[in-house]
Amino acid sequence: MATRRFATALEAEAAFYTAFSKRDLNGMMAVWDEADDVVCVHPLGTVLVGAAAVRASFERLLSNPQEMTFMVEERHRSSDDKLALHVVREHIRIGGKQQPPVAATNVYRLTEDGWRMILHHASPAPEPEQPEQQAPTLH
Repeated sequence: MATRRFATALEAEAAFYTAFSKRDLNGMMAVWDEADDVVCVHPLGTVLVGAAAVRASFERLLSNPQEMTFMVEERHRSSDDKLALHVVREHIRIGGKQQPPVAATNVYRLTEDGWRMILHHASPAPEPEQPEQQAPTLH
């Protein structure tokens, strides 16, 4: 049973990134649903299915002693009464060094214990498209 209740998917998402930054495994797992159908894909990683596999992956990831900070840029958000879908761009610093941006999809489900994450899929983000430069016109 989860120890923290999130009233909204946005509240759960904020707790997810706070737990990541603080390297707080218990805080991280309070965000995740405890169901066997949860899925996590870290950048360039394999598909992890089930709460136990997700927990094991975050246990390894959060054991990194270097400071991690996140700036999360919202790209798209939609929801209904039971599900919320958030697409974000993560700007991550590890040990003070800026990492390449990450595109992430976070999906939340409303449970008896409030909103819980059921999917986190992250992958390297392409660089934003630059407007095409037009050649100068010579007169």
